[in-house]
Amino acid sequence: MRLNRHILACPAFLLVLAAISASAAASRAIAKTQGRVLLLMVWDGLRPDLMNARDTPNLFALANEGVLFAHHHAVFPTITMVNAAALATGGEPDNTGILDDWMYLRPSLKDSNDLPGLGALLNTPLGLENSKNLAALNGIEGFNGYLVGVEGVAQQIIRNSGYVAIVGKQGPTYLFDDQADRRTTNSSDYLFVADDLARPQLSPTPLDEKRLRVGDLNSISERDQWFASLLMSKALPAARAASLRGHPALIIFWQHNPDLVQHIAGLGTQPALNALHECDANLGRIRQMLAKLGIAHRTDVIVASDHGFATIRMSVSLADLLVGAGIKKSASSTDIIVARNGGNDLVYLSPAAYETKEARRATLARIVDFAEAQEWCGVIFSKEAASPGGTTNRDNRLGWIPGTFAQEMFGLYDPHRSPDLIISFREIPDLDNRGLTGPVNPAFAVGSSGQAVGKNASFPLIRPITGAVYSDSRSLSTGQGMHGSAGARELQSFCAATGPGFRRHFVDPTPSGNADVATTIRRLFGLNTPAGASGRVLREALNHAEPAAGSASERILTSYLVLQGQEVVSKLRLTNYDGRDYIDDSSVARKPLNGSP
Repeated sequence: MRLNRHILACPAFLLVLAAISASAAASRAIAKTQGRVLLLMVWDGLRPDLMNARDTPNLFALANEGVLFAHHHAVFPTITMVNAAALATGGEPDNTGILDDWMYLRPSLKDSNDLPGLGALLNTPLGLENSKNLAALNGIEGFNGYLVGVEGVAQQIIRNSGYVAIVGKQGPTYLFDDQADRRTTNSSDYLFVADDLARPQLSPTPLDEKRLRVGDLNSISERDQWFASLLMSKALPAARAASLRGHPALIIFWQHNPDLVQHIAGLGTQPALNALHECDANLGRIRQMLAKLGIAHRTDVIVASDHGFATIRMSVSLADLLVGAGIKKSASSTDIIVARNGGNDLVYLSPAAYETKEARRATLARIVDFAEAQEWCGVIFSKEAASPGGTTNRDNRLGWIPGTFAQEMFGLYDPHRSPDLIISFREIPDLDNRGLTGPVNPAFAVGSSGQAVGKNASFPLIRPITGAVYSDSRSLSTGQGMHGSAGARELQSFCAATGPGFRRHFVDPTPSGNADVATTIRRLFGLNTPAGASGRVLREALNHAEPAAGSASERILTSYLVLQGQEVVSKLRLTNYDGRDYIDDSSVARKPLNGSP
């Protein structure tokens, strides 16, 4: 049929024709995603400077083969569960509602006192690296399906009839699918296996095979090897079958190492170096299986770490120090609750103990004044902004307590779950661990009775590693490993990718972060971005790369606090790219005021 040239010249017809063309292009784009396989492998606690040809040859090869994200960031707080939520959903703490590994959630579930299945869990800060705790929180007595405030990529794949496998460390795995305990999906479509939960039930292999054994570092690597073998024997063949049917397949593998061994033995020790080798061997085995199954050419592999790492310089018990300073009533009192998270602490004031805003502000100011006078204190974030909508606050992002920054300006403010203060402990990024790690070195701790010297529980040092941090941990000593603060060594995390969706032999210098990973996976699968997902698409790294978003800009934000005879200057260093802020580092300096001795 020949179209009338007057019709061809009609603007309305041209609009229709353009719409048809756009629809066809969209269909072609979606068609390219059919049968795509994507594997996200998380090396818990991998520092980017520990990836090299000697210790991690398989990872080194992957990074050189595909894309190395050279300026990759963890989300603050630099804690596993916060970054698991970001990797799973593309959201940051203000939208996911996951603000740390340990949270005090009673204020956000005020009606839970009479609920026998949940109430007892909320009397003290609750550890979230536990599938059963998370399932209870997400149940009808708790958040009723809204534990995680942003829909995850895995849940979108499930809804679109794709195959999903999630295996590995308990806690972070659950955040990829917070319905895992309720799934009745056929094993050909779904697999979830964490240390403490499996769907469908594994048979005849028991879930507790190669169980983690306290004090046995070998059991950690054995557990990761067991998960890798499970992935190769069950998840990869099922993903291949789904792919051949034209369905998408997403596989998540979250290793315990090198995180757990670095915590216990310390960075640069032989067990920590062994852990890197063992994680790398798992990667090598998995990639070999992808090739054997004939799906390597259609599989994108992303390897990421949730956070960096540092060496503990001194253990600090904030709750005990607040008791000693006369701010908290007693070690067991509930007027002030401190949730210990290693490199940071969450501080909650009881509404019953502090009924007015003025009383709350006065007590929070006492806590901030006390903490910022100490050498161990880093930057602090308070719950409210200094002057909402005001020019000063917009420029400096200051909190309503002098000397702090505002949580809401950094993706940290959830109106129901946020603590009153997030206190980051100080990191010293250029101090190495030669005088810290090793049983011959002293271990220092400070509490209500002052500073004490104890036993150093770390292993002998083989290779010095820079970066030290003060830590609020009951179980770990000077010389062992920690993360959680807003320091450069913990904010710097690892990410590399290879496969048909990514460029080859490309080092990406632009800022990226863990929240961007999920958003990029959605682009590869042709999925929509749900509400609350704030990560950007790493478009400069994709095959047939899209135009860059411009240049990155750096900025330093500063808060000031005048105490007796000294000024405390807190700084946050940020990089902004494509409309997103990435925290690079922080510092706190204390200097005498003019005329002070």
